[in-house]
Amino acid sequence: MKNYLLMIFVFLLFFASFNAESMNVAPPTFGYLFCALLLVTGYLAIKRHNLQYIKTMFIVAIAVQFIFTLAVPYWALGQGLALNAAWPYFPEVLWTVGSLALWYYVMSFILLPVAVYLFGRRAWCSFVCGTGVMAETLGDPYRDRGAKSTGIPRGFVVLKWVLLIATVAITIAALAGDPADKLFFTVFLVVFILIIRTGIMNAGNLILMPKFGTRIWCKYFCPQGLLIGLISRIGRFALVRDDSKCVGCGTCSSQCSMSIDISGGPAINRTGDCVGCGVCVEVCPQQALSMTTNIKEIPARDQSIPGNRSV
Repeated sequence: MKNYLLMIFVFLLFFASFNAESMNVAPPTFGYLFCALLLVTGYLAIKRHNLQYIKTMFIVAIAVQFIFTLAVPYWALGQGLALNAAWPYFPEVLWTVGSLALWYYVMSFILLPVAVYLFGRRAWCSFVCGTGVMAETLGDPYRDRGAKSTGIPRGFVVLKWVLLIATVAITIAALAGDPADKLFFTVFLVVFILIIRTGIMNAGNLILMPKFGTRIWCKYFCPQGLLIGLISRIGRFALVRDDSKCVGCGTCSSQCSMSIDISGGPAINRTGDCVGCGVCVEVCPQQALSMTTNIKEIPARDQSIPGNRSV
């Protein structure tokens, strides 16, 4: 029960800070609160892990959030939208960012896809995305919760496509018309801000972590994860299992926050679901797992993509 109460408290703090900031009562309330939370929970997460890769990931990810969420947008540029906000996660970056419009177009359609192709989905989901970094730090104690080795159910993959199509539709409507139109603003407020971002991404994702694990939003809802997952499947990143060492104990799969069947899947796993957190590599008692960003170094006959339904 205390875990749920903690998550409810964190959500209420976020909700209050959002409103204080949007009403210009005390900006940048959310930026300070978010970065402080990451510092505390990130420090605790670093203490729990031994693998240097994971420790470095936490440090770099927290630094990126500080720079992109607080330091540059608020202190240097005097604007409230974080620099790691990208389409389709935040569709409004394409029509409401003013002089920073070019940055968000480049971030969304050039930097993000290229980084994911070269370094895997982790390049965004574990290092840059604020929700992903929060899942890795605040959600670190709950990695073993939720369904394991099952992949993402087809219904949720369909839901991701529905959210993506809705994002495309509202983006086209805004770019072709007037984003200040009362009807458009009402639809965007209700659908994206209240239902998707406040209800699912913040309230549901945070409060249900102790039950369903760290990456509820990432696994089941994120339309951005759908797109970058597709890129990751054809990119250079792979999770590699040495079958001469693996004993099939399933320890790796039990810790996977994205429900990937690591021990029972292909030896060269290029699933687009892997966020490259490295925990499976750390917990493997046989040291049978590794990650690579150069798939070409692996013989072609060993390369395979798992035939599951997740993306």
